[in-house]
Amino acid sequence: MTHPFFRRWRSASALVLSVAALALSPLHAAPKAAAEAFNSGKPVIFRDHFQSDSIAEWNISEDDRYNIPANTPDRLKIVDAPGLTGHKAVQFTVPRAPNSFRSELSLPHENTFCERWYSERILVPEDWVIEHYSKGNDIVMQWHAIPGNWKATYPNLEISVGGDHWFVRRSFGSARTPTRTNDTLDTIQPGHWVSWVIHAKWSPGDDGLLQLWKDGKLVMETKGPNVYSDIGIQYTPYMKTGIYHPEWHLDTDRKRTAFEADKPDATTRVIYATDIKVGGEHARLEDMTPGH
Repeated sequence: MTHPFFRRWRSASALVLSVAALALSPLHAAPKAAAEAFNSGKPVIFRDHFQSDSIAEWNISEDDRYNIPANTPDRLKIVDAPGLTGHKAVQFTVPRAPNSFRSELSLPHENTFCERWYSERILVPEDWVIEHYSKGNDIVMQWHAIPGNWKATYPNLEISVGGDHWFVRRSFGSARTPTRTNDTLDTIQPGHWVSWVIHAKWSPGDDGLLQLWKDGKLVMETKGPNVYSDIGIQYTPYMKTGIYHPEWHLDTDRKRTAFEADKPDATTRVIYATDIKVGGEHARLEDMTPGH
């Protein structure tokens, strides 16, 4: 007869192995059109399903591969959210290597220019290495154009980490000669979750509006154009989150030369994301506050 201790040990070991197997299992994506992904009848039209170990509504992008059917587990996986008991999050990982530069999830774009709210909690982990010498920010949230008459290179809006600070960058106007802005916010706090809320009236005209709250504090408000005006398509920029490090995408000789000569502090980037919501035009700030 097997001793009770060994029965308990086998049960515990089986549980550990099953959890490990789940973490290593691919997550399958089955992205939908905006009309299927978003519930337009409610103030909050989208919520992530990370708690159910699902990224089914999302598109997966790794490096230069877009809309792939399943993730690579060591680049993107659902885990217990560090420091948030009972919560799950997506862990995004990008190791520094030639043309290793992206691990992201994205939602579909919407036709016409819509008023939208977005919210998300992001963790820059405690072991994050501050980069002092290498160029290029780590983009963790962005809202991107879709190709039209002119392929837009820069996202209309991005939130990124550069050195030890948060940055907000914008690109709008002509896609050929865009107006670009670069605003520095406060310093990052590795090991602490940051709550972001973004309210955007997407427009190429003077009626555009952009508001950003960080941990409940309004840190940016700007009126006027915030999308491209000359690509021949009216659309709401699509949301992406994860890690995108443009300088590790060696698509030019300049980037390759700089990459090979670089002596970076950081050789791997990891962030966590959870509580992602999208709100419609009738949403309110209190609807979008992460964790509510």
